[in-house]
Amino acid sequence: MSSAQHLREFISQRLTAAAEEIFTEFEKTIVQYEEEIDRQRRLLDITWKPRINLPTADRFICNKEELPAAQQLWNQEKDLGLDLEEPEPAQMKEEEGELCPGPEEQLVLKQEADGFMVNPTLPMADLSGEVREIICQTLAHLSADTTWQIILKLQSSGLKAKEDLKYVQQEDLADLLPVIQCRKLLDAFRSETEIVTLDLQAVPASSPMTRALSSPEFSLPSLSTPPHSSSSQRWPIAPCSEQPSHSPPQMLRTWPETFQVPWELMPQEIRAAVAEGRRPKPVERRQMVRVLADEMRRYEAHPTRTQCLTVVQNIVRRYPKSFADITPNGLLLSGGYTSLLIQVKNRIENVNRDVSFSHRRSSTKRGPSDTYGCARFQPELPPGESDETVEQHRRRLVEIYRQEGGAGGAGGAEVKALMELTFSLQRRHINSLPPPDTEELKSKWPFLFTPTYIYAHFELLTDINVLRCLELSMEECGGAITQYFREKPTNKDVKTVVSEGDDDEVTLRVVQLLMAHFEEDLTGLILLADASAADIETTLSLPASPRLILHVSGAAGQVGGWRITLQGRVICESVTPTFATGLAAVFAIYYIFNLQYQEEAACTLEFIQRRFIGINPDRGSKAKRGKVVSKKKGVVVQKKSSAVNTRVSRLLKNLLDFEWDFI
Repeated sequence: MSSAQHLREFISQRLTAAAEEIFTEFEKTIVQYEEEIDRQRRLLDITWKPRINLPTADRFICNKEELPAAQQLWNQEKDLGLDLEEPEPAQMKEEEGELCPGPEEQLVLKQEADGFMVNPTLPMADLSGEVREIICQTLAHLSADTTWQIILKLQSSGLKAKEDLKYVQQEDLADLLPVIQCRKLLDAFRSETEIVTLDLQAVPASSPMTRALSSPEFSLPSLSTPPHSSSSQRWPIAPCSEQPSHSPPQMLRTWPETFQVPWELMPQEIRAAVAEGRRPKPVERRQMVRVLADEMRRYEAHPTRTQCLTVVQNIVRRYPKSFADITPNGLLLSGGYTSLLIQVKNRIENVNRDVSFSHRRSSTKRGPSDTYGCARFQPELPPGESDETVEQHRRRLVEIYRQEGGAGGAGGAEVKALMELTFSLQRRHINSLPPPDTEELKSKWPFLFTPTYIYAHFELLTDINVLRCLELSMEECGGAITQYFREKPTNKDVKTVVSEGDDDEVTLRVVQLLMAHFEEDLTGLILLADASAADIETTLSLPASPRLILHVSGAAGQVGGWRITLQGRVICESVTPTFATGLAAVFAIYYIFNLQYQEEAACTLEFIQRRFIGINPDRGSKAKRGKVVSKKKGVVVQKKSSAVNTRVSRLLKNLLDFEWDFI
């Protein structure tokens, strides 16, 4: 026999022996598993069908009158599904009565399993049934063995009541159920133990609601009485005043409810009429309405009709003889406040007529023109900050502004850090609807209306340093634009600006040429004022849209500083004698406060945006859609919106071609 055959026989013998050993161990394991399953099944049978050891008859004796209670207890136990063994009659001894278990004796179930004793009480069997019902309803196809293993596992983990099911975790059942089935079962456990709480609001006893509820017509039947019960007894709702309570909660009141009429600012005739209880003359009443409307606009620039109604109603209720609408025979007309309400609302609408530009849209959400060109229109809170901490930072900024006596502290490191931390809150206040008034924003964010933080806010909003971009663009192409219009004047206005010479600052000269080319009046963006004028708001007629006011002095008209106005008020000023810093600030205002370019300077502003600042979104526009006369129908219609103004794009193309030749 060759060595190869010997090797084959040797390997076959070893493999056969190894296979026999493996099968032997496998059979032993199967037998052990079967024994364990059989043992657990016997334990479950013992748990589900306990044996009750009743006390002997000679220990507890009860009278016949107590039999119904004992019998009722026995019936209840049978209804619970417990297979209780009924004691033999021979083991019961009667002594002038019948036996019943003692109330102080606890029924104990003795279970023997592999050398240890389990003594569950009757409620544990009930709990097992409830848990089994939940499992069967959730996992209908689960085997009975797995169900009882889950119940045993829960009991061994310390489950004592149904409320404990909410503490079961996925790892507790991981060895018995797959992940998905385990999660389904845990959700069912939690839903079974959820407690629904009702937040009931206390109603004062004297309120109309309480009086209605406690009236005989409105009563609720007793919970223990069926709806068709003949019992006429009802459970009344107890008034809330019977419950001990502290002071009632203070409700937040709106400004119209707390509005104080400035009687000290009213004409003397109005105050005399109110004091004497007589009706003022129409002229005096109109003067009063003007003062009243101005005071209301300090709270909100565009009060709604409801807000005006609240203010007017309070006035009429307090002084009905002077302001209520009453007929000659003493009858009150429609509440008595209609005529005064109409006067106040008309006055406010007339004052706000010039303010009805794009900033005051009636929409309920921000449009694409608001988010146009913005990288962080409404950012999240900084890491580690909350609404409370950011509000504390805002208050600290207001405190610093007051301590420094104005914008003097704008250059401090603390102010810079706090302004960056509160950027998200600044955007939240600015983006709120309806849009806030600039005076309200200025009271909350005084440093935001300084040139330094106008530039800083714009950079955080758009990722663009507006002043630096403008200065670099003027160095790069300011001369080329001036030379282009000098060689190719497009209209008479451009020729006029070119003929005035090049004494002005380059940025100012470029803006003048652009506005002349687009046939836009310079006052649509820039206003000139005497540097010695103390109050710009009174010496100039300020429009609602933004304007850059230049302080000029001397015969040469040198720029000595600038101011920015919005909604007819000065919101920012600087003594920096450069036009570029003012132009950068007024341009940033449109993006910071969600404004659209006014039609008087829309082309020039869009050119600055695209060529100098570098904001070129693919869609949308910051320009307001104007109105034109339709060539077909001959009526006034809205202009069609386009991503880039055609006149602006044509000039950009011409300048690009010229700059190549110029270089």
